[in-house]
Amino acid sequence: MTRARFAFAAHPDAIADLRQLPDGIRDQALLHLQDLVHGERVATRLEGRLEGYHKVYLGVGDQFASHRLVVQFRDAPPTSQHSREVYLVAAGSRLDYAVYRSAQNRLGRTGTSLPADSDPAQEARVLAARARSVRPAQNRGASTSAYTTASPGFAPTATATRKAR
Repeated sequence: MTRARFAFAAHPDAIADLRQLPDGIRDQALLHLQDLVHGERVATRLEGRLEGYHKVYLGVGDQFASHRLVVQFRDAPPTSQHSREVYLVAAGSRLDYAVYRSAQNRLGRTGTSLPADSDPAQEARVLAARARSVRPAQNRGASTSAYTTASPGFAPTATATRKAR
């Protein structure tokens, strides 16, 4: 077996999560964690409230991709032999985003709370842009204008209305 590339740490509740997984999925989770520690597996980046964290898909048989691990690749403590570590935040069912909610609660990233390293000005710009964005009208009737691919404010010119050859 190869030497581990990363140290391993886990949130105390994440260990309890592992114990509660169905047997086959728990075995798979432990193998995936081992592969992560040895640098033999990649994890998919998460966005939004879990920005900076990664997910690993779990599932066996008819439960394919039914569970997830939420991990973080972070600096290891100074006493570690490794410079980086794999930190397990949560393990559980993807159903109703349960595992992601658990991770958010453990990290304090719920509701309107933001990560410590987030930029409040950037968040304000994003919220303002969302508020300004035009939402498509629902249940359009026959009286609406025809569909167009033109950009807003586009004024067709004589050359723009010619047919393509």
